[in-house]
Amino acid sequence: MKILLVDDDELVRSVLVEVLRDAGYEVFETADPYEALGMPCAIGPPSVVITDIDLRSTLNGFDVASVAHRLWPTVRVILISGLPAEHTGQALDPRDRYLQKPLSQNGFLGAIEELVDGG
Repeated sequence: MKILLVDDDELVRSVLVEVLRDAGYEVFETADPYEALGMPCAIGPPSVVITDIDLRSTLNGFDVASVAHRLWPTVRVILISGLPAEHTGQALDPRDRYLQKPLSQNGFLGAIEELVDGG
């Protein structure tokens, strides 16, 4: 399964990539939300997009999720942040999940499995 990971924090991104690859997922990563939304043209559509909410860009994770849903209607999205989900004033799409950092490995991988299995 292809996962697209968007996080501007290099350390967090590298740890999450390692966890995901060790779990057997094919992971494509970037710090740039604009690059992320163009990547699937080259790699094919992802099954899951995991994005930090605060990306130090004009786009945030909610924007990434919204565009991802328009581009790939079956994509599942997990938004992550160290702050509560509503801190931006934007609402979480009912198809998406929110996880607050710090993430546990089991909780993180379990959320992906639950989301993909339709939970």
